[in-house]
Amino acid sequence: MAPLFKSTNGRSRSTTFDIDLCESSDDEDEPEIDLTGEDSDEEVQPDAGILPRGKAANMGLSVASPPPPGYHFVRSVVTSMGTKITLDPGQRDVELTDEDFVRVKRIMSHRNGEVLLRGTLFRRAYLMDRMLRKAPNEVCAILMDVDPSLENPALGDHLVDMPLQCVCIRRTIILTNMPFAGYYSHSARKWSDHSFRDDCMPVDIAKDDGVLCCRWKRIQYKGAAGERGHCGALLKLRQRETDLEKGIPDAALVYWWRKVEVTGKGPSALPNGVSVDLTFDSDEEHGEGRRAKRRSQAHSVRTVEKTIVEDVETVSTDAFGNKAVHHTKRSEVASETEFIRGLTPRSGPKRKLAASKSDGQTIAEFEALISEPRTHFDLLAGGGGATTGAEEAGSVITFLLDKSLDACKTLRLAFPRARILHKVLGDFLHARDGRSYQVITAHISYPCKTYSPAHTAEVGTCQHDYENEDSACSVNDIFKKTRPKIVTFEQTDAMVGYKKNYHVWRRLVRDITSAEYSVRWRIMDATEHGNASKRNRLIILTACPGHPLPDFPPPRPGPKTTIRQILARVGPLRDMEEHTRSHTIKDEPPYDDNTTLRYTITCGGGAGDLHPGGKRSFLIQELAMLAGFPRLRRFARASMTALREIIGNAVPVGLARDLYRMVHRGLDQGEKEMGRWSVEVGALSEEDVRRVRERRGPETIGLSVD
Repeated sequence: MAPLFKSTNGRSRSTTFDIDLCESSDDEDEPEIDLTGEDSDEEVQPDAGILPRGKAANMGLSVASPPPPGYHFVRSVVTSMGTKITLDPGQRDVELTDEDFVRVKRIMSHRNGEVLLRGTLFRRAYLMDRMLRKAPNEVCAILMDVDPSLENPALGDHLVDMPLQCVCIRRTIILTNMPFAGYYSHSARKWSDHSFRDDCMPVDIAKDDGVLCCRWKRIQYKGAAGERGHCGALLKLRQRETDLEKGIPDAALVYWWRKVEVTGKGPSALPNGVSVDLTFDSDEEHGEGRRAKRRSQAHSVRTVEKTIVEDVETVSTDAFGNKAVHHTKRSEVASETEFIRGLTPRSGPKRKLAASKSDGQTIAEFEALISEPRTHFDLLAGGGGATTGAEEAGSVITFLLDKSLDACKTLRLAFPRARILHKVLGDFLHARDGRSYQVITAHISYPCKTYSPAHTAEVGTCQHDYENEDSACSVNDIFKKTRPKIVTFEQTDAMVGYKKNYHVWRRLVRDITSAEYSVRWRIMDATEHGNASKRNRLIILTACPGHPLPDFPPPRPGPKTTIRQILARVGPLRDMEEHTRSHTIKDEPPYDDNTTLRYTITCGGGAGDLHPGGKRSFLIQELAMLAGFPRLRRFARASMTALREIIGNAVPVGLARDLYRMVHRGLDQGEKEMGRWSVEVGALSEEDVRRVRERRGPETIGLSVD
């Protein structure tokens, strides 16, 4: 069989490792290949070839995949430069001559001497198309040729085969889910950045020989859409994917982001107020002794000091002989015994609450973490298309923000229990009004007119172009002010489909990942989710540190919704408000309404704003229902142009509804993880978690309207 790779001239770097080449393999049955001897002209030259970045012999392989024909598995190999590569930790991470890296999972040898290394591919973060922050020794795992149906593909299921001649030197890669900490102030670092590098090592030496750290994995899906970047993902590593003792529970990261990060403290495997007691239940305990100890764990006794205040009457005389009676309060301390629930697990290391926080406070805090109301904030809400879908999926609409007065009036009618904020986004983010805007989910629809295919003029020539571009730079400020677990974005598909917008797209993703949020994106067709109006939108899903990232909803089964079906639900004219009956007269040929709308509903109505009869445009009420709004949705009185703009800018409601159903599934999974962690650290018992989740009823929240 001919070799898979031909020898080519390339560069190599001398190794800086002191390797004992006499070390024997752990598995005597598998041979060790030594390529340090002289090479004949017919043999493959190790370290001589170089593959283009991102190219490999085979992709999408798993550890269990068989070797290519003619190859067999071996335990170790030694390159011509004397670098020994094995499957053992510390000897399996290598750098390639194109500055990529591989963690070797399998070594395969051909009978002609050619060797393939199968493993996970890594690339430096600053080479990831500017989608990750620039850090010299940060790398990202690359998973190529991934099935789009996989929500969170595993590192071990998408390996690549690389020829041995691509290996340069051996390196050390650490996989962790700890966030990359920045500076919380310009003067001092608040906590360790967990970059696993020697701060005393010069940058150029650290780049060549320092420890590398991986916190991310880049997903490239199969098909043309994945290759073009129209769908993809950048996911933070989960704890199960990290190296031994290099990760912390995912729920601990959620707790840190929601409760602790604002204080400048770093993540911890244990929550605030919980410390570790390294005492264990003895296995020698028997009978009544063990049962008594378990009862004491369920209910412990503590003494609480209470202050008793008494009035004391004092009579005084001033210099003129006048008497005055003064009442003062005298305090004394009394003790009272009460029973509290024990917070220590029944086996394993015990955790106990620190004295700074009472047991009741901790129980209430953790019960709230696993049963928080699904509050929702829609920024730049417009007519409330995404908000309507989120509400129908079960979210509690809490805050709505838009700079348009007509849009805010409509939102006030549609969501009377929410707080409507008629503000510019920048003014809201920089305001210090003392209120808490923390929510569970948020949606952001940045103005898309600047990035639309119809926007052919140079950016800056049209009104609000620079304002729209600047608004896309507000991701970090929004995340820090609202602290959401999951955030959704909606944007025109031209954001990733047109080269002129790519710099904005990369900056948006980089801002999301710099906030330690995982991100997944895909272009979706609204007609596949119950909307009669055709509209392709770029949908972006993000999740906070440690929280599981939900997947996109699958298309609805069955035939698509038609114009005829929507118009049949509109109802008589007498049931409509006067301004929702507005329309324009037209004279066009009629068309078949037993299909979806051929054109997208735009801010001005567009070519799709034509009734099947051809003699008029759609009524405002009909346009709203074609966009997915319910029949009883009320719109504030405004001009026909303003109402068309509100409807044309709205996120398709059916798409938003299906999307947020998946979001709520992700929230359910996150609450289960939080419950398990609460039990592990001893903050709650399993009975507490089960009780809290069972009593969770319909979620309502009362808020005044500004």
